[in-house]
Amino acid sequence: MTCTACAAITTVAPHVAAQAVQEWRNVVKVMGRVKVVTDSAADVPSELAQRLDITVLPCYVIFGSEVYRDGVDLTPREFYDKLATSPILPTTSQPPLGLFVETYQNLLQESEGIVSIHAASTLSGISNAARVAADALSAAPIVVIDSQQLSMGAGWQVIVAAQAAQEGHTLAKVVSRVQAIRPRARAAAMLDSLEHVRRSGRISRVTALMGTALRVKPLLQIRTGEVTAIATVRTRGKARQRLVEFMAAQGAFKELCVVHADAADAAQEVVGRLSTVYPRERLLICQAGAAVTTHLGLGAVGICGVLEE
Repeated sequence: MTCTACAAITTVAPHVAAQAVQEWRNVVKVMGRVKVVTDSAADVPSELAQRLDITVLPCYVIFGSEVYRDGVDLTPREFYDKLATSPILPTTSQPPLGLFVETYQNLLQESEGIVSIHAASTLSGISNAARVAADALSAAPIVVIDSQQLSMGAGWQVIVAAQAAQEGHTLAKVVSRVQAIRPRARAAAMLDSLEHVRRSGRISRVTALMGTALRVKPLLQIRTGEVTAIATVRTRGKARQRLVEFMAAQGAFKELCVVHADAADAAQEVVGRLSTVYPRERLLICQAGAAVTTHLGLGAVGICGVLEE
C-alpha cells in the first residue's frame, strides 16, 4: 500500500526519494511500537533497559529526611555504602502517581500502546499506582501487569515484553508473551540476616526473630506474589549451595540471572555452581538496586529465572 506522503516524496530525485521514504517508514514503525514501562524494583540493568527502550520509573528510598530516587540520585554502589554507614535504616516509597501519568502521556505520543509491568502487588503498592494512573487516562491503550515477582523475577518479564515490542508485535501480542511466562518465573534468595525483611514487614515477625536469634542464613523464595521460607542454614557457603540446589530442582531454565546486594564474590561463586546446569555465557549478573536491597539487606544473593515451557 502506498501512502500519500510516500507518493509525494517520489516526485523528487530517486536517491533522495528512496532515503526519504525509508525515513518515513522508520518513523511509522517507531510510532507504532509498543512501549514498555517498569519500576526500579525490577532491577533491570540500566544498559539493558537503554538498549531495549525500557522506561524505568525510580522508586524512592528515604533515610530520615533525605529522599533519593533509586538509580537516579544513588547508584547501587552509592546506596550500598550509605546503607552500611547510616545509623538510620531506610524505607522505600513507590514512584508518585503524577510521574506515572506524565510518563504514560509522553509515551502515548509516540506509540500505539503501553505495557506497564511492576513488582508484586502483595509486596508493593507500585502496581496499584500504575493502575490508578492508567485509569486516569481512561481511553488510553495501557495494560498494567502485576508481575507477582520482585527484582529480576519481574525483570525477565519486562525484558520479554521489550523484546516482543522491538520485534514489532501488537499490544495484545506483547501482553500475551508476558502472561505466558509469568507462571514460569522463579526467584529465590539467601539473606545475610532477616533483620531488614522483618523491619519492612515482608515476612512474619516470628520467622524473622527465629532467624535473627539463631544467627542463621535464611533462604526465601517468592512465587505468585508470596514470600515463603525455604530453609535456614548456618554458614554462607552452605546457604549458597542450598540456594543453587533449590533453583536447580525447579526444572530447566530458559533465562537465568544472579542478583546481589554488594556481594559480588558470593554471586560469582553462585554463577560457578549454576554453570554446571546452565550455560555460563548466558548467565546474567545484576546488582540489586536500593528498592530491593532496603528490604533484603546487604550481602543478599538471589537467583531469578524463567523456566522452559
